Amino acid sequence: MLYNTYGLKRGEVYYQNVWVLFNQVSVGVGNNFSIGVGLVPLFLIAGAPTPVWLIPKVSIPVVKDKFAIGAGGMFGTVLGTEKSGFGIVYGITTFGSRDANVSLGVGYGYLSGDWAKKPMINISSFIRVSPRTYIITENYVISGESTTVLISLGARTLVKRIGIDYGLFMPFFPDQDTYFAIPWFGITVPMHKAKVDNR
Repeated sequence: MLYNTYGLKRGEVYYQNVWVLFNQVSVGVGNNFSIGVGLVPLFLIAGAPTPVWLIPKVSIPVVKDKFAIGAGGMFGTVLGTEKSGFGIVYGITTFGSRDANVSLGVGYGYLSGDWAKKPMINISSFIRVSPRTYIITENYVISGESTTVLISLGARTLVKRIGIDYGLFMPFFPDQDTYFAIPWFGITVPMHKAKVDNR
C-alpha cells in the first residue's frame, strides 16, 4: 500500500529497486492517478519463471494537506507458469500532510483466482524529521486460517535526489518460538528534476 494515499504528481517518474531483484517504474499520469509496472527478472537465471505486476493508484484529496482517500491494487502474474495470478485490491485513508501523516488501509488479496476470505489491514506512518530524512513504519495484520502480524520501522534518507530506504521487518506468527527481523534496503531514483517525495 506504499505508505499513504498521496500519489505522484502529473509527469513524475520514479525507478525503485529493492535488494537488486525487485524493480519497478512508477509514473504520475495525472495529479490524482499514478501507475507502476514491475518485475523480478528471474528469467536471467536459466529462464526461471518471472513475476511481473501492474500497480494503479487513485488519490483523492478531501481536505488539502490534512485528509485524503484513495484506492488501488496490484495485479500480477508469474510468466512461465500456469494459474499464477496474484495481487490485492485496497482502499486507504490518510490523515496529515505529505510530510507527516498516518494511514489506515484495508485490502483483499487473491492467488490463482481464489480471493482471501478475510481482509488485510495496514497501518502506516511517514514523518519528516529533517530536510533529508523521513521515519517510516508499515504494519500489517494478515488474516487467514491464522493471523500473522508484520511490523516494521525504517527511514528514507535523501542523498543527491536519490531516496535510500532502509529498515527492519519483524513477523509475528501464532505459536512462534523464535523472533527475528528481516532487513530492508532499497533506492528510489527520480527520472526528472523534481525532488524525491513520499508516495
